[in-house]
Amino acid sequence: MLVKVISFVIYLAVALGQNVDRPIITTTGGQVQGTTEPCGLFCSYYSFKGIPYAEPPTGARRFTNPVPHSGWSGVRDASAHGSSCPSPDMIPTENEDCLFLNVYSPSLIGTRPVMVFVHGGAFSGGSGNVGLYNSKYFMPEDVVIVTVNYRLGVLGFFSTGDRNASGNWGIKDCVEALRWVQRNIVAFGGDPNNVTIFGQSAGGAMVHFLTLSPLTTGLFHRVIIHSGSALNSWALQPNPRLYANRLATAFGLSTTDTAALVAGLKQVPYRNLVALQEGLHELDVPLLLRPIDFSPVVEPADAPEPIALGRRPIDIIEDGSYNTIPMIAGFTDMDSLLFTAAEYAVNPGMFNTFNNNPHFLVPFFWNIAQGSPESAAVSQAFQQYYWQGQQLSPALLTEFSIFVTDHQFAYGVLEMAKRHANRSPVYVYQFSYDGDLNLLKQSFGIPFPGAIHGDDLCYLFDAEDLSVGEVPQTSHAITVRNRMLRMWTNFAKYGNPTPIADPILQNTLWAPTSGGTINSAVNIGFNLVPGANPIASRYNQWRELEARYANNVFRV
Repeated sequence: MLVKVISFVIYLAVALGQNVDRPIITTTGGQVQGTTEPCGLFCSYYSFKGIPYAEPPTGARRFTNPVPHSGWSGVRDASAHGSSCPSPDMIPTENEDCLFLNVYSPSLIGTRPVMVFVHGGAFSGGSGNVGLYNSKYFMPEDVVIVTVNYRLGVLGFFSTGDRNASGNWGIKDCVEALRWVQRNIVAFGGDPNNVTIFGQSAGGAMVHFLTLSPLTTGLFHRVIIHSGSALNSWALQPNPRLYANRLATAFGLSTTDTAALVAGLKQVPYRNLVALQEGLHELDVPLLLRPIDFSPVVEPADAPEPIALGRRPIDIIEDGSYNTIPMIAGFTDMDSLLFTAAEYAVNPGMFNTFNNNPHFLVPFFWNIAQGSPESAAVSQAFQQYYWQGQQLSPALLTEFSIFVTDHQFAYGVLEMAKRHANRSPVYVYQFSYDGDLNLLKQSFGIPFPGAIHGDDLCYLFDAEDLSVGEVPQTSHAITVRNRMLRMWTNFAKYGNPTPIADPILQNTLWAPTSGGTINSAVNIGFNLVPGANPIASRYNQWRELEARYANNVFRV
């Protein structure tokens, strides 16, 4: 019967003059023609790349909310990605006209869960392209994958802190992409009533901001967050005017008249803007231990356009005025080793920076004054706990990296998970597997054990740009990849990563955390190991210091 149905579909396509290898789909903007791609033995899927979901954010539209794309005539070729959004990397494929998305589907018939991926890159780099996010491994699990480009850096997160440039353009781009999904995904075989959004690093924080935003009600139904949250030290910029003024000064514009400042910056070529934007961290404070310069902000109440984030994330979370939906949230066991190893390679004086100014160890969001007794108490407690009070040196890179992992990622993610678990199921994980598909670590030549930032994504996507050769099918890494894919797609289908006993998952049952604590988690290593908080001792150390010394926690 199935063969007859397939044969009829092929016959109908041929009769209608359509190339079955190049399917044509009608969207609200016009027709797009995709391609058919392989995903293994007897496995193929449909790929549609470079679909514009919003008008180009150029000219007068720079620093404004996105609007739906007005459409095109004829059939648009969807065999190649659209332009990447401008970043400091100045890659050849970038352009300010960059609001494109990509859709990958195992079938154009019927409906299946949709998973929308938001890429990371410190709010200033990256794209949704197949170089890192080839989605072919998801296809046998019968889900539709959407990857999104959004405005980055100064173009995506510039704000004057007032109504003349309220900010969060990158978040609002993602909102517009999600609206596109609601309008169009049925035509690609997806179910608009079963949408999961997921992201990693800044993409994970973006997913969290989208969860907290009043603009996204009804646009998605579950979230998966890798190594990022709105509560991380780098994720929310409390003083956007400082960076707006720096740009204004660089281009000889007014720093007092923000309307004139914004009008002037709209005339600056985008490459000049991106080239002059500040780096990833506050001056002299390495390792993303302070807010990223151009990142999400709390928008002013009198903003002229709809507001993506009108209050501090902690306030929204505490009063429950957000999308209370199921969540997976976690981090890798050596998340920050990517940054500490890279920083040390280019800045051998990194350890002396912290030895000479231990206040840099004090969490920014605890609002503890430099030089205060509280600052000394916190920094000394961390030094004693993580490296037994020794002077930092290259010999302590692993111990220091564990501290930075907690500071940059794990603590904020767990605090987010604990608070969200008061209102909806939250499944907590630590990814600790170190094997043949830890491609980020292999690419950077990091010789220390553990999974670094982004390694977990290589067990979901085919990261073509990081490939180090064919991984044999007998490698245990393939088993771990299959487990990750099964749990993540189970969650997209059912809101539960382990809804039934499954031999692929070692019959593991992953329970959500509850009761305002982190009392349940899964460690994804060589095996799946359910248990309590995998870093309970470290987490409790942070909680104790916060309770004793923090001032206005998380309220930057």
